[in-house]
Amino acid sequence: MKLEAEKIKKVLIIGLSCVGDMVLATAALWNLRRFLPHARFTILASPQAMQVLENDPLWDVVEEYKRKKGFWGRIDSARMIRSIPHDLLIDLRSSAMPLVCGARYAPLWGLRELMLPKTMHEAERNICCMQTLGVPVFSRRLRFFVSPAATEQVEHELVEKGTKFPLVLLNPGSQDPGKNWPAEKFLALARKIHSELNVTVGITGYARYERELAGHICEEMRSERCIDFSGEYPISRLGALLERAMLFVTNDTGPLHVASAVGTPTVGLYRAKNLPRFGPWGTVHRSLVPSLPDDDYSMERISVEEVWNACCEVLNSTGSFSGNVGTRSFREEGEKVEQRNECAFQ
Repeated sequence: MKLEAEKIKKVLIIGLSCVGDMVLATAALWNLRRFLPHARFTILASPQAMQVLENDPLWDVVEEYKRKKGFWGRIDSARMIRSIPHDLLIDLRSSAMPLVCGARYAPLWGLRELMLPKTMHEAERNICCMQTLGVPVFSRRLRFFVSPAATEQVEHELVEKGTKFPLVLLNPGSQDPGKNWPAEKFLALARKIHSELNVTVGITGYARYERELAGHICEEMRSERCIDFSGEYPISRLGALLERAMLFVTNDTGPLHVASAVGTPTVGLYRAKNLPRFGPWGTVHRSLVPSLPDDDYSMERISVEEVWNACCEVLNSTGSFSGNVGTRSFREEGEKVEQRNECAFQ
């Protein structure tokens, strides 16, 4: 199936449930938007995934996908989808909804993925699926729109918290405890960064236990140079905060992909099996996995020294500071780091 752009006036996208998965689909959706610049785009997604898209001027309508469970729930969902005028349906969930949507173009996303290698990165999989529809690859860059309001909010917050130094953010939590590097190792890393570099350490997190981790690390640091940025804030605030950071160290979780989308250098901590498909994409990064490949759940096998060395490699490669990390002095305290790392993919 090849799309005929002149016949498509209205597009309906059924998005994904998780923030990270939704961000990893944005490069493909951005290519489709460029291919159909005059079409009207409606996107349905979960409340969490909506936050990735709802402030972005690329999309005309972003709404919650209120999908009910069970047989009759699926019938109601099909009726709802058919009630929204559209010439093209893209269902990123790879469900059978395209078979009953009534659209002129209704490709089955799941069938297009079958021939792709299982280890192909998720962002590339989405781009390849879109390419099979005749959509050119304009860019492989992920997209996360940071609104001026979110930027202003974060600027005000940084001033209020007295953040005068370059900022390194750590994200010690995730929704899956099995993915998490131990909190005490994040604490040791925070102390190492604080003692060796002339920066402010910030701790992020959303869920209750993540906020507890952030509070614990900042309390143990006992320093004004460690700031708790955790809380139930909209993800746009995280995007604006990441834009100000020179480095983001995190477990395998949605904020890592937001960092990739806004161009923040990252150090990602992964299970070996998850890295090829869900690793950082399109920005300066290093990724670490447990030392024993068959011991995928022993995240504690990643040492603090390994993560510190990865941080040094990333900071040196970005050129954010004069000299090499760990061997020469940094710029004067309080000097802003303005260099932003553009996505490696054009």
